[in-house]
Amino acid sequence: MNLMPIGAARVDEVAGLLWEAAAHEDLTPDEILSCCYEQGGVVMASADTDAVIAVGLGRDIDGELIASIRLVVVSPARQRQKLADDLFSYAEDWATERGATRIVIGGGLPFSLWPGVAETSAVERVAKRRGYQLAQEWDAFSVSSGFRAEPPPEIRIRRAVHDADVMEVVLWASSVAPRRSDEIARAVENGTCHGAFYQDEVVGVGCHSITRAGWAEPIVVAEQWRRKGVGKALLGQICRDLMIAEFPDVVLANVRTEPATAFLQSVEAKATVRYRHYEKQL
Repeated sequence: MNLMPIGAARVDEVAGLLWEAAAHEDLTPDEILSCCYEQGGVVMASADTDAVIAVGLGRDIDGELIASIRLVVVSPARQRQKLADDLFSYAEDWATERGATRIVIGGGLPFSLWPGVAETSAVERVAKRRGYQLAQEWDAFSVSSGFRAEPPPEIRIRRAVHDADVMEVVLWASSVAPRRSDEIARAVENGTCHGAFYQDEVVGVGCHSITRAGWAEPIVVAEQWRRKGVGKALLGQICRDLMIAEFPDVVLANVRTEPATAFLQSVEAKATVRYRHYEKQL
C-alpha cells in the first residue's frame, strides 16, 4: 500500500474516517489536530484516505527516544484486507529510520488520544500478530459529572488562571510530577487546571480536557495531603466544569496504580474499558 502525507488542512477527512470506523469515540477534528499534528511526527494516509496512521516521536522522562502510534484507523469496508499491518509496518520503519529504540501504541508520549490499546480491539489483534509485548494493563473509570466534594477547611480550590497561581502550579508540577508536567502546563493554558492551595502553597492539581473533552487527568496530590479529601475536592471541581459543558460522565482513563483505583472506587466510579500498554523494541 502506498502512503502519502496528509496535512492538517485535511484533518476533517481523518475525523470523518474515524467517525465511520469508530463513532463511539466521538473525537473532534480539533482533538485529532492537537494530538496528531501539533506534536513531532507524521500523519500518513492511503490514496483514497481509507486508511490513516499517525506516529509521534519524542523522548521519555529518562531521555530515551521512542515512537508512539497515536492513531491507526481503517475504513470498515477494508478492515479485513490487512491494511493495518501495512500501516504498522510503515510506522515501525519510520521510527527505526529516526533512531527510536522502541515503539508503543498510544500513551507513550504526552497528549495521546488513548492511553493504550482497548482490550479485544482490532488494534490489539494486529499488535499481537506483529510481536508487540504486553507491558501493563488497567481499567479506565467513569464517574458522574454530578459528583461533588468539599475540600478540608484549610484548603482552597481555585482554577489556575492568575499569574501567581499559574507560576506556583507549573513549578510544583515540574518538581512533584515531572512525568505529567507537560500535560499540566497545557491544562493551565486551556483553563482546565484546578489547584489545591494550603495558604499560598500548592498541594495538588486536577486537570481535564487536555487532549479529549470530558477526560480527566492528571489528578496529583502531595503525599502528605493524600487521603484527606483533597483529591476528591479536585475531582468535584472537574466534574462541575464538565457538568456545565453538558457531559453526563467524566472519564478517567489512565488509572494505573492500586491507590488510584481505590480512590476512584471510593467515589463510586465504575470501571468501563480495560486498556493495555503494548510496545515493541526496534
